[in-house]
Amino acid sequence: MAQEQDTPQARRLPVWVLGPREEKEARQNLKKFAYSKCDEYVKAMVECSKLHGLKVFPACEPQRDKMAECILSYQGDNYLDQQRDKLVQRKIEKLEEQLKQQQQNELK
Repeated sequence: MAQEQDTPQARRLPVWVLGPREEKEARQNLKKFAYSKCDEYVKAMVECSKLHGLKVFPACEPQRDKMAECILSYQGDNYLDQQRDKLVQRKIEKLEEQLKQQQQNELK
């Protein structure tokens, strides 16, 4: 029984568990997603900051608030879970492809 647990297969995490690198990727994907959804507010903030230079903070407060509100609305757990699900699905597809390749190699 103890010998079975020492095999590499026994030490692997389930496919739905994300490692630190994948978790970081999910959060980066969420950030890109949020910024793409809030593109008009981000552009408005950028334009305002170009116009006002050093006085950007008092002058662009309304644009900043709208941008922040929009981005924060996409920072919820449900959106992060969607990004995690995409990564898990990608892992599953990769494993299925590896299995298919392995089965084809065994038939040869």
